[in-house]
Amino acid sequence: MDLRTLTKEQLAASLRELQEHPSEANAEAIGRLQNVVQEIEVHRVELEMQNRALQETRHELEQSLSRYADLYENLPIGYIIVRPDGEIACANPAAVELLQVPRQQLIGRFFGTFLDPYDAGRFAAHLESCGQTGRPAQLELTLRLRDGATPTVQLSSRPATMSATEGKQVHVAITDISELKAAQRVLEEINREQEAFSYSISHDLRAPLVTISNYARIVLNDHKDDIDEESRGMLQRIESAAVRMEETLKNLLEYSTLARDEVVLQAVNVSEIIRDLLIEHRGIIQQSGAQISVEPSLPMVRGSRVILNQVLANLLTNALKYTPAGQAPRVHISGEVGERTVVLRVADEGIGIDPKFHERIFRIFERLHGYTRYPGSGIGLAIARRAVERMRGRIWVSSEPGKGSCFCIELPRA
Repeated sequence: MDLRTLTKEQLAASLRELQEHPSEANAEAIGRLQNVVQEIEVHRVELEMQNRALQETRHELEQSLSRYADLYENLPIGYIIVRPDGEIACANPAAVELLQVPRQQLIGRFFGTFLDPYDAGRFAAHLESCGQTGRPAQLELTLRLRDGATPTVQLSSRPATMSATEGKQVHVAITDISELKAAQRVLEEINREQEAFSYSISHDLRAPLVTISNYARIVLNDHKDDIDEESRGMLQRIESAAVRMEETLKNLLEYSTLARDEVVLQAVNVSEIIRDLLIEHRGIIQQSGAQISVEPSLPMVRGSRVILNQVLANLLTNALKYTPAGQAPRVHISGEVGERTVVLRVADEGIGIDPKFHERIFRIFERLHGYTRYPGSGIGLAIARRAVERMRGRIWVSSEPGKGSCFCIELPRA
């Protein structure tokens, strides 16, 4: 007789009977029975623990299903489940509202009926690609609704294998991006108009200013004996103002051009740029008595050589310009390599900048000092920021009044 086939009650009864008639054979049988009873008790405890775990898992699944159902029904964007041929198998209330068809009529309808033939073909290819690759995909389409509306939507689709009877299906989230597209078009038009205006102003006004400046200089040089001191001073102010305005418009044109031109990023040797800049600005460096130190072997960066040359030239000339009267400029150029980026630093011992103006100086036409004291258009640092951002980097300054300034440029490593 296999003791394991007996019930707990039968085992208990057999154990009592053996205990009532003690013998050597019965003692051995009692031992076996006690072991079986103990094993059954342990097994019972294990089953109870497994049963509690199953109950908890079932409860969690029920809660998860409840949350999923609540999310599905109240999701603010349309959500449909379609079969590989585009037939709608399920739709949430937001999709019903967007497509303007009752849910009962929507189930079993092909999503392609809400599209023109061209977009319907694109949607079919989208579903096929999504099913073949097994990866999520996105697609922008224009719906054709029964009230004549044509909203632009973005489909975010992902394949999902359901039960054996349901087969393969694709889950599609439908987001109405009509307002976003309209705002984007308005913004693009504004940007185009602004850029065209800036380019026209900068380009068309420079020629007459050059003419004014040249004529003022001619009168001053050719007729200096025929005009009095007051008239000479007026002509000098006219020439100076024209030159200043021509410089401002030139910088404005440069600023506008940076927004339009395509920037091709590649490995750039910063040491070579600094070497060329020091040669190019040798005259002003010697004139000011500046001491410029450059860290050997500056790190390579990923950017545009032309644009980075422009930015560093601006920072170098600023470092030479904003120095207390009677003091020779001192400039140190260095670089630091990070995990993914490089930080270039141009530090000086000049007049410094109050921290409250650290952001303001990068805005266009922002000046902290009078033109007569420190000449400039007020566009240089705005150009520098736009240029660095076009190279997927950032620029900032660390400075305090009287303690110099350190301008930092962070760019991707080459």
